[in-house]
Amino acid sequence: MKRTGRAVATAIGTSLIWYSFSADAGEASINNFKFTYNIEVAGADTSDVATDKELKKSGTKMVPANPSAASRDPLKQDAPKEIETVMPKPVPEAKPEANSVTEPADAKAAAQDPAAAAKDAAPAPEAPPKPERVAESSEPDLFNPYLRIDGGFAITNDPTGAGATGTHMLDEVQNTGIFDVGIGALVDKQVRLEGMVTYRASMQVDGRNGASNTISGEVGSISAMVNLYYDLEELHEWIGTDAITPYVGVGAGISMLDTDSLTITGGTTERGEQVYNLTYAAMAGLTSKISDSISLDAGYRFINLGQFEQDGVFSNGTTGTATKYDDLFAHEVRAGLRFQF
Repeated sequence: MKRTGRAVATAIGTSLIWYSFSADAGEASINNFKFTYNIEVAGADTSDVATDKELKKSGTKMVPANPSAASRDPLKQDAPKEIETVMPKPVPEAKPEANSVTEPADAKAAAQDPAAAAKDAAPAPEAPPKPERVAESSEPDLFNPYLRIDGGFAITNDPTGAGATGTHMLDEVQNTGIFDVGIGALVDKQVRLEGMVTYRASMQVDGRNGASNTISGEVGSISAMVNLYYDLEELHEWIGTDAITPYVGVGAGISMLDTDSLTITGGTTERGEQVYNLTYAAMAGLTSKISDSISLDAGYRFINLGQFEQDGVFSNGTTGTATKYDDLFAHEVRAGLRFQF
């Protein structure tokens, strides 16, 4: 029994000694253990470039040419982390409450600096407006009246007369000068309305009556007419300028023809007579603008002045058939100025 206990004690001691020796030896082995490994840097040597296939085959991981402290030990490399892209959530627009009143930024600035706010609130001085350039127009304003003054010459026809001795064998009416004054206005874009008075100097009347006696007398004329003109602005392009405007016109009115005593061979005279006739005329001419208010007017007028006559009372105390003449026509050439008011 004692031998058996001694053997057990011996075995336990031997085990402790062996355990102590084994622990020391293992610790020394671990401390003296060295792990050697090689890392090939891809691309470090330009003459020896490793391909991806060769690196995968050898089991060597690729590391950068200048590895960081964390990447020097391939055993300590962590798996790459996925970078999660977080999109910013839209911020909902704040809705003002029903009873809330938002103070504008300008009001806040005004509360902080009243002087600056008053300066900003003051309206900037406006630049003086540039004078507008009024386009010059060759047309006068509608209903803007004008005054015209003309002078000219009338070429008359030779109307045939008849009296107590029968039809005259020869009659001649002398040509004469004329003078016009008129007032008009533009009543439409190209239409002018005008009133005109024309004075004609006395015209000499010569001839022979039915008894072949020489006769001689005079007749004068004053006409009052209303004329309507149309300015032919359509011809500006054809003429090549708008400085000259052709026109046409018509007129109607009353002419007074006043005859002087008609002297017959032998000294007998027949008293004169004053008559009023309906008169009509046709006109054509040109207007040339001299300035904004003055225009030159030159034109032609054909006018029918009507009949003129004597009164049939002779100086020898006898009364007979009055001498009467047919219609007196005139071709008149006139020129003058129009003054725009």
